[in-house]
Amino acid sequence: MPRKSKETMPEEAAERPAAEQFVQVSPADGATPGGREPTPEEMEAMLEGKNRTHFEGLGDAWAVLTGQNPAEVVPQVVATVMHEGGTRPAWQWKRGGRDHILLAWPQDQPVRASVLVAGEEGGKLAPVSAVPLLDGLPNDLTVEEAHPWENGLGANVAVSMIEGKNPMWFFDPLYGRDRDDLTPGITHTFLLAGLAYGLRKALLDEVTITQGPKFEAYAEAWLAENPGASRLDVPPLKVKVAGRHMIMPGRRFCEYQLRAVIEEVQDCRLEKMPVKLLYLSFPFENREPMRLALYVSKMVLGDFEPEKGQEVDAYVWLQARIIDIDQGPQQ
Repeated sequence: MPRKSKETMPEEAAERPAAEQFVQVSPADGATPGGREPTPEEMEAMLEGKNRTHFEGLGDAWAVLTGQNPAEVVPQVVATVMHEGGTRPAWQWKRGGRDHILLAWPQDQPVRASVLVAGEEGGKLAPVSAVPLLDGLPNDLTVEEAHPWENGLGANVAVSMIEGKNPMWFFDPLYGRDRDDLTPGITHTFLLAGLAYGLRKALLDEVTITQGPKFEAYAEAWLAENPGASRLDVPPLKVKVAGRHMIMPGRRFCEYQLRAVIEEVQDCRLEKMPVKLLYLSFPFENREPMRLALYVSKMVLGDFEPEKGQEVDAYVWLQARIIDIDQGPQQ
C-alpha cells in the first residue's frame, strides 16, 4: 500500500522511457539523502517506483516557482487572482449541489496562478485552493488509476503509454472536472507539463553498474565468452547515457528524475518572476514521443542559462489535465 503524506495550506489560500540507470540531480529534493550515489538496493527500488508517497500539498511547487515562503505568498496569490483572474467555460463545473470555478491569472502567459472557488449552487463562492496552473503539451495517455486527495480538490493520476509498462503519475488540478472521465483503460489527450524542482547541465556520460538484474545478465554473457574466468573476474558494466532520454520515479508520486536534450527555450513570467519554458521529448519505438513542457523558475536556475541542444538533468513535479474543449479566455 503506497504511503501518504500531506501538508496544511491556508484555508484561503515512461517507455518509462525505460532507463535502468540513475540520473543524479542536485536539488534539495535529491533522490537519496545528501544527494549521494544510491546503493544497488536503492537503485532497484527507485527503478520499480517503490517506497514513494502520495504527498498531498503544493507548498514545494509554490516555493520553487515564486522563491518565497508559501505560507506568506499564497494569501497574496489568492487576493490577486480573485481580483484579476478570469475563467473559461471548460473550468466551471457543478458537483454534489456545489458550483466550482477555476480562476487563473494572468491570461496571456502559459504559467499562471489559479484559485478554485466553490460554494453552494447559486450561492456565494469562496476560495478553497490555490494551484500553479501550467499549460502543457498534448499527449495521448491511457488512464490506469486515480488517487484523490483527501480534501477532494485534486488527485494524483496514473497513466500508461505502452501496455505492460509501469504507469506514470501526475497531479490533475482539475480533477473535479475530469473525475468522471478518468476511467481506467480509457485514453484521453492530456496537456502534460512539469515544474522543475532542480535542473542542471547533464554531468555523467556513463554510469557503472555492479549489481542488479541488468548486471546479472551481462555477467552471465561475459562468463560464457570467457571460459575459466570466475565471477570475481567480471568487470563492471559501463553504460553510456550521453544523448539518451530517460525518466525515473522520484521520492514521491508525480515527481521524476529525468535526462533529456532541450529542443526549444521560451521566456515567460508570472507577474514579475521570470520563468524559462523548456520543450523536451521522450522517444518510443512504437508510438509518438511523449512531449513535455518544463517550467523552470529563476530560483531553480540560479546562474545557469539553458539553451537549445543542451543535455540536462532535472528533478520535476508533473502536472496534467484532460485537454480543454474551449481554449478561449473568458472574463
